[in-house]
Amino acid sequence: MYKEPLVSVNITTYNRANLLPRCIESVLNQSYRNLEIIVIDDCSTDNTIEIIKQFINKDARVKYIRHKENLHLAKARNTGVNNSSGEYIAFLDDDDEWIDNDKIEKQVAIFENSKNEKLAIVCSNVRNYSDEFKYKNIIIKKPKNIKSHILKRNGIIFTSTTMTKKSILIETGGFDNYLSRGIDSEFYRTCIWKFGYEVLFMNDITSGYHEYGNDRITLTNNKISIKRSIEAQWHIIRKYNIAFLIYPKSLIFRLLIILKAYFFLLFNNKK
Repeated sequence: MYKEPLVSVNITTYNRANLLPRCIESVLNQSYRNLEIIVIDDCSTDNTIEIIKQFINKDARVKYIRHKENLHLAKARNTGVNNSSGEYIAFLDDDDEWIDNDKIEKQVAIFENSKNEKLAIVCSNVRNYSDEFKYKNIIIKKPKNIKSHILKRNGIIFTSTTMTKKSILIETGGFDNYLSRGIDSEFYRTCIWKFGYEVLFMNDITSGYHEYGNDRITLTNNKISIKRSIEAQWHIIRKYNIAFLIYPKSLIFRLLIILKAYFFLLFNNKK
């Protein structure tokens, strides 16, 4: 009899107690049942613990890990990976949800039926909500040269749609703790560039991204965020210096981002 492989669903959260129920419920609604749901709380100061306790009492598959201090996204992601028992790992951000109840079932089937040993990431299209009711479906077209594209930017692999293997996360070193921006994209870049792994883009729309509200973690219009972006760009340029010699247009693209960021810092008075 076929035994369904265990899938670990990693949810990282920080002060999003109001959004967590929607996120976790969307996992509990999955048709695929052999799941463990690991919530990594990066030292929230709201009532996240109380919310999680309710779900733990409701479903034994929900597990809770709390950082004693705020360690930021990369370390929270790695905590989840290191505490996952599943053969496969899927990621879901606390302000997102899965809108396809068969998402995990479909992705496990793709991995289990694939004969491609280099398949590392299975992802999908997304539904992008601009408010609670308004949305736009984003249909991803795989670029002709994904190596060149991912070296320049991401915008095609959305984390809350992805599934990968735990063995690949261990092999590639997981998420880069140095970065405070672009953590997920850097993992995909490492898979594609340094290890030669491949990405499969599903035609389905599996995940809802809610990009509105005043509690967004990623801010792009303040100096701290801009400085972090500059640091991340320089880190990637140093890390992939040989690759940028092969694709100089990707290097120019990142240098222009850095230049614009420096201009922002020079001429913008916002903190």
